Amino acid sequence: MEPKGWRLTQRIDEGPAVGARAPRFLLGFFQRGSTAVRLRGFCVVRCLSILAVTALLVIVLTVGAFFAALARGPIASDWLAPKIVEALDDLYVHRYQFGISSVAIASTDHGLTFTVNGLAVKSGERTILAAPRAQLSVDPRALLIGRLTPRRLDVLDLELRLEVLPDGVVAISAPGADPVAIPLDAPSPAEPAAEAQAAPVIPSLRQAAGALRAVMNFIVDPESPVAAIDKIGVSNARLVIDDRTLDKTIVYDDLTLSFDKIAGARRLRLGATGSTGHVGAEVEAKGGLGERRTLDARLHSLSMEEIALAAGARTLPFDTDAPLSLDLHFALAGDGRVVEASGKFSVGEGFFRLEEPDAEPFMLQELSISGRWDIERRLLAIEPVEIRTSVARLSFKGALTPPAEGTGVVALSFDLARPGAFLPTRHGEAPLVVENAGLTATLDLLAKKYKVERVFLDGPEVHATASLDVDGAQPDGTHLKYAIHATQTPLRSVLRIWPTQVAAPTRMWMDEHITAGVMRSGTLTADLDQQAMTAGRYERPPPDAALRGDFDLDNATLIDAVPGLWPINGMNGHIALTGRTVSFVATSGVMESAPGRRLAITEGVFRAPSLGFDPAPAWIELKLAGGVEAVADILSLKSVAPAASLPMDANQLKGQIEGKLRIDFELGLAAKEEHTRIAVDAETSNLTMERFIGKERLEGAALRLVSDREGLRVTGAGRVFGAPVTLDLRRAAGEKGQAQAQLSLSLDDAARVRAGYGFTGVSGVVGVQVQTRLPIEDSESQFEIDFSKAALDHPLPGVTKPLGKPGRASFTLVKRPDGSALEQLQAEAGPQQFSGVVELGRDGVLRSAKLSQAKLSPGDDMRLEVTRGGDALKLVVRGANIDARPLLRFLSQPAAEQSAAAVAGKPPNSDDFDLDLKSPIVTGHGKQILSNVDLRFERRGGKPRQLSLTGNFGREPFAAMLTRHPSGAPQIDLSTSDGGAFLSFLDLYHRMESGALSATLLLNPGRSDGTMRIQDFYLQNEPAIRQLVMQGAARTDDKGAAHFDPDSVKFARVQSAFTWANGRLTMRDAVMSGTEIGLTVDGYIDLARDRIDVSGSFVPAYGLNNLVSNIPVIGFMLAGGQHEGVFAVSFRVSGAFSAPVLTVNPLSVIAPGLLRKVFGVIDGTGTGRLPESAPAPR
Repeated sequence: MEPKGWRLTQRIDEGPAVGARAPRFLLGFFQRGSTAVRLRGFCVVRCLSILAVTALLVIVLTVGAFFAALARGPIASDWLAPKIVEALDDLYVHRYQFGISSVAIASTDHGLTFTVNGLAVKSGERTILAAPRAQLSVDPRALLIGRLTPRRLDVLDLELRLEVLPDGVVAISAPGADPVAIPLDAPSPAEPAAEAQAAPVIPSLRQAAGALRAVMNFIVDPESPVAAIDKIGVSNARLVIDDRTLDKTIVYDDLTLSFDKIAGARRLRLGATGSTGHVGAEVEAKGGLGERRTLDARLHSLSMEEIALAAGARTLPFDTDAPLSLDLHFALAGDGRVVEASGKFSVGEGFFRLEEPDAEPFMLQELSISGRWDIERRLLAIEPVEIRTSVARLSFKGALTPPAEGTGVVALSFDLARPGAFLPTRHGEAPLVVENAGLTATLDLLAKKYKVERVFLDGPEVHATASLDVDGAQPDGTHLKYAIHATQTPLRSVLRIWPTQVAAPTRMWMDEHITAGVMRSGTLTADLDQQAMTAGRYERPPPDAALRGDFDLDNATLIDAVPGLWPINGMNGHIALTGRTVSFVATSGVMESAPGRRLAITEGVFRAPSLGFDPAPAWIELKLAGGVEAVADILSLKSVAPAASLPMDANQLKGQIEGKLRIDFELGLAAKEEHTRIAVDAETSNLTMERFIGKERLEGAALRLVSDREGLRVTGAGRVFGAPVTLDLRRAAGEKGQAQAQLSLSLDDAARVRAGYGFTGVSGVVGVQVQTRLPIEDSESQFEIDFSKAALDHPLPGVTKPLGKPGRASFTLVKRPDGSALEQLQAEAGPQQFSGVVELGRDGVLRSAKLSQAKLSPGDDMRLEVTRGGDALKLVVRGANIDARPLLRFLSQPAAEQSAAAVAGKPPNSDDFDLDLKSPIVTGHGKQILSNVDLRFERRGGKPRQLSLTGNFGREPFAAMLTRHPSGAPQIDLSTSDGGAFLSFLDLYHRMESGALSATLLLNPGRSDGTMRIQDFYLQNEPAIRQLVMQGAARTDDKGAAHFDPDSVKFARVQSAFTWANGRLTMRDAVMSGTEIGLTVDGYIDLARDRIDVSGSFVPAYGLNNLVSNIPVIGFMLAGGQHEGVFAVSFRVSGAFSAPVLTVNPLSVIAPGLLRKVFGVIDGTGTGRLPESAPAPR
């Protein structure tokens, strides 16, 4: 069936020739041989000639008038409309019905032309063409005989609309014409089963040549439908293409179409202006039947949208904005043989992108493919193929062998025409030179199997081969297999020739994370079915078994294995990948986070077990050995720190570490940092951590660090303050920030001094256990102190404990904005117990303390409050019962020669304080009780400023107050009516009863000098008195009556000068006398060392015996001194104070005073070691 409208001008040249029959008509009126008749005929001829001339003149004038009128403008000639319709109808053999609304005659470049308005063409009841305006040129020779023969038809101002509907139907419409629907994907008519199963037929070369001959014959054959046409044209038309499948509209303006006959050729031209510019096509055919014929076709400035539309394809597998051009040339011999065939396809400058989610676009500079038919070899020689893009510069030559008769196998081969290169994609990269490359392929068009047997690239830095197999005849769709192999090729070169859409997730990861290295050997294979390939278009990974890759790497560099991680250099390892997994196993590598901070990686593993998901899980595990500073840098990374959350500042760590580090994280745009997990199992050696406790650092630590799903655990030992410390740190899984730590320290004397806790009176090893949240400065800490291996000798007044006895203290150290506090303080050492709260300032100085319980002895009931006012501490002590013996023992101790503070280079503690103590009962030695005690004491500048002490020994009052010596030194005045109780209270002497005591004590630096006087007292059961009495005189007279009882001796007075220094009481010129006996004493009692060494004279019958001593000169010669007698016994008490030894010189009984002194010098009973003199008290 012929296309509608095709034969509009087919019969324009088919009119009858009538001119030849006119002479015969005129001659029929005359007969031969008749003269009269001839004369009459002559007249008739003459008349007719005149008539003809007249008619001709009228015609000329009429024609002249017509053209004169035509020169002024078109001449309306609607009366010709039926004639034109009749001529067109005759031309197309009444196949179509033509309609014209109006006709005008005009003169144009093409001669006399009929301008037709409202041209309509119908086929049956349907309008197939409706043009607002058209121009029809006719044959002027035929017009002279009154016949209209069209020779040229130009349709003007035509608007054609083409709509591609979503159901695949193309609707063509024009104004005034009925729309035509053409289904592009119409199903073929039902065929018999046998025919339906018949194999497709591939056109052979003979068929292709026949088709080419048919086309050329149609154009040049005089008998063809277009042979009689001079020109058919469309001008100033508009084409609108509305593609509703893509929701896109394409408009072409200035559409021109012309088909011309020129001398020896036929030419078809098409041109239009679209969105991409001017589009044109030209086809020219030359020659005639039986001679050489040529066909040249050229299309230029086409876009892919236009090609897709022309091909009826809704979508293409790629997208580009580059202009496309096609040049074709064919030549046929006179016998119809194809003697020449060549062509060139070229793509201009623009971008190019495959319609694959992972394909990266690139810029095209030039792509051209030229080919020619080689008659002798019967193949298509393709040379050259020029590729110039932003990623490559390559030139190929090859050949395509068409299928043989009855087969569908096409052979294709390409080789590199000259060395080419892949261009660098990153700054600093060099071009990848390709010296040799090639491709060999077999395409079975009948079986739909396409196989690339071998593709290879070879150059200085690339050695790769590949193969590909596509099977399109599988029941479940197309199958794709490929294999890529590379050897001794730099990794960056591999990635530059690796298509971005092939194993895209793996390639992307390698491109982003491996910046250097050599692929010693690598293989990538794939077996993908239609479902897997479709999934790839939607960025879903193929099945795990569909893809397999194995790559051996040397000296690779891995970057950003974890976001922000420093490069790992010198890695040797193996990459294994599947459709959904990728892993990298390294056997060596080095990471350096900063100069000198190196980590040697003896083993390393990276795995991403579920690629294709967003986010995709991944993990990296490294076996490390090196500086802990580098590991600290890793744990400080922004991407790792939230998950690591070390309880200390990683920058304060130094030392060596060896172990495993595992980091679980996520890949992809939806990856979240909070899902990062860190696992560590490592051991450190020679670890140093700054500011471990305060400003003190941890040194020489050997720690085991484990961080896993159960939490963080750090155990080990080191040294702090120069002493050993064990560390046990734990933090539960899911927690961040601080970690619970337990520190166990063993602090000897030197360590305590270094730590600033070198208290006087503490010796030995003190165990300290701290439970805290690191860092210590920012959290509460539980302290447990063990004094069992330490001795306490009055670190606080009255607190003592021997070595080996239990002793402990515990408290909670709480940090506050203005300092710290020791809360829940509990301390005990034997009977000594303390509990309460102590508050310290920011500098560690005591600010206040409140001890709800303070016991120095089991029976104590005492409370203590300490507050700081200005530069002094105020101590308020309240108690119901206070045992003063521990304090008295403290006062009896010698002063330390050098305090721990002085050893540590610190000034001695000289806090000023005020003491306010009140207690109804204060118990001392010898079961003595000082009741109703009221003590007020002030010290400033290390010296006492005020003392006021009152109380009672039974009913006898006791008082002590601070006065001033004339020298300005402070002096304490004591007085009591029960001196025996006072001396027993102080544990100075326990065998005295009663006695009015008065004493003065001059306080000097390091010592106290004073005098004491006691009157009217008794000595009860004094062994020394009893022994002296036995040595010196009988206790009965001649009648047996007792002179006195040695177990209860009354004395009238005792007086002595003394010095107290370092727990040692030194007596000078001590005299004790009564009516029965008297004593003189000189020497010392060292309470601190439990020693005594005193000597003197025992004078019996003192009242009578001493009378001579008052006589000048004679008294000294006979009595030996003012307080001695004529008869006396020299004695010495020495040894332990708790078990003294009395030594008596029996000769001294019979020796007078001066001689007795001489004997005392010889045997030591008369000498006492006296201290240096001191100013006499007031």
